[in-house]
Amino acid sequence: MKSSNQKKNGSRGPAFTLIEVLLATAILGLLVGLFATMVAQTSSLWQRTTGKIEQFREARNAFESMTTRLSQATLNTYWDYDNATAPTKYERRSELRFISGPSKTVIPTVSGGRTRLTHSVFFIAPLGYTNQTAKFGNYDNLLCAAGYYLEFGDDKLLRPGFIPETVAPLRYRHRLMEFIAPTENTSNNIYKYTSGSLAANNYNKKDWYQPLVNATPTTTAPANFYQIAENIIALIITPRLSRDDEKQASGGSVSDESKLASNYLYDSAPGAAVAGAQYNDPLLNPTNQLPPILQVTMVAIDELSASRLRLNAAKSDIFGAAAKFTKSSDYSKDLLQTGGTTSLEDTLIAQRVNYRIFNTNVTIRGAKWSRDQKN
Repeated sequence: MKSSNQKKNGSRGPAFTLIEVLLATAILGLLVGLFATMVAQTSSLWQRTTGKIEQFREARNAFESMTTRLSQATLNTYWDYDNATAPTKYERRSELRFISGPSKTVIPTVSGGRTRLTHSVFFIAPLGYTNQTAKFGNYDNLLCAAGYYLEFGDDKLLRPGFIPETVAPLRYRHRLMEFIAPTENTSNNIYKYTSGSLAANNYNKKDWYQPLVNATPTTTAPANFYQIAENIIALIITPRLSRDDEKQASGGSVSDESKLASNYLYDSAPGAAVAGAQYNDPLLNPTNQLPPILQVTMVAIDELSASRLRLNAAKSDIFGAAAKFTKSSDYSKDLLQTGGTTSLEDTLIAQRVNYRIFNTNVTIRGAKWSRDQKN
């Protein structure tokens, strides 16, 4: 900027040169550009963060609902003679049931193109669920059979009947399903047998939940199962002792392996044909007992990733989960990133899938487990 000590009539005062104006304009443009970039990056980060929160909101809500209800599981265990006419000892008894483990064992029957993946859990709880509210609506603690499992398939059984395939094509997804039978359901066998009827066929089997889970809903027999979250690709249920009892059972060390369910399978039914050393250990035998803790792990992916994968009937096990989660000792190896290609997390990363892992330990309030008291 040039100036003059003497002002003449008609002369100009101090002024910027053309170079100074151009330089100031360039600096101003640079500052505006930097500010606009910062605003755009901040907005993009906010949108991505908000998007991720929204994408997994359904999964988080479903996880919280599932774990809350699992904590309400009950068996109402009591002690009675082993034989009413010629008793020799007391034994643990219960009319109620609890079972968890690989779905291929717990609910193997599949119909309508539905494929069950990873693990399932079924239990009895005082949920007070009824379709006859006029008769039973005031009884909040009525016992109901309930459960959770993963299923891959189309949405034919889940969509309203007035939406045909010609209007909206079938949509394939991995879904977390909730099973809950009304307490008055005639197929609800939890009230049908007592511990004095051990010879009854259904009592030691899985008929208290399997027929209801596998039934195809009709207008007269509505579904007993409901989708509570989409894009859930893995559910791992690990029955465990408390940390101190795990140490005691394993000689002072704690590892991934569950002493209660080395192969993840836990069945409280008497006479259950379940392979596992714990059934031969009087201090670990789960007959008519609830596990004190359930470690619940759930893996969810976002809808954008699911859409990009173009899922169809042939892609039920696109992440290779069927070969995993069969031994509790391999829990971390099967789930968490190893840097190789073997774990579920490695597979998700390799396929550029956005995912989230939910994990918690659920304390079963109705469990009265004690390693000091043999079964």
